[in-house]
Amino acid sequence: MAVQRFAALKTPGKGVFTGLAIYQTAVAGLFVLSSVLAGKFPVGHELLLASTAIMLWCLSALHPHFAADDERWRRIRERGMFYNYFILLVFLAVLLTVFALTPLEMSGYQTVSVIASFLISSVFITFVVLSQRM
Repeated sequence: MAVQRFAALKTPGKGVFTGLAIYQTAVAGLFVLSSVLAGKFPVGHELLLASTAIMLWCLSALHPHFAADDERWRRIRERGMFYNYFILLVFLAVLLTVFALTPLEMSGYQTVSVIASFLISSVFITFVVLSQRM
């Protein structure tokens, strides 16, 4: 009985994503502000919070598409992941060049946080761009 009720759940409304996006943006802003004022930006976690806020704003914009779960949404996801693969390769090449040619030093946690936050942000921004173009 409980499994049937869980399976019948619908995706949350656009207002839920917008409210969560506003909250996450405020939290990310406070974390970024505190790390900048402490002189230790980027520590890593604030970038992940900011990318989560970007993801929620994009989900708010994409809600009509993924709520329908039709062929168009599947094509947007497919093409978005395809394009994002090349975007990530270019980003990693640029990051490798920056590390090789500049005295920039980041810890492993910071580097993984930068890559993960870029990946999260770029995937959902690509989805939004493709949803506008298709």
